[in-house]
Amino acid sequence: MARDNNEIELKLYYKVLSKVIKEAKKLYYKEVIIKSKIKMKATWNIVPKEKGKPTNENNIKSFRIKNHIVHNQINIANESNDFFKHSGEY
Repeated sequence: MARDNNEIELKLYYKVLSKVIKEAKKLYYKEVIIKSKIKMKATWNIVPKEKGKPTNENNIKSFRIKNHIVHNQINIANESNDFFKHSGEY
């Protein structure tokens, strides 16, 4: 009997907690959109978060340049730019 009561209380607690979390998210995202200068972009940044999709991190951590591994982001960017700038010459 006590176990049944605990189960019922737990289910009720879970139901209330789920509603509270849902409302908190609504309020948070509403505030994010209101404070945003570009509201459409803010809205579309929320969608992947709610769908559980990972953020798109395309940062290159290292790059091989003339048989040397380079980790400096500025050098990687400059070498990439030089490569593509001269790629039409080949």
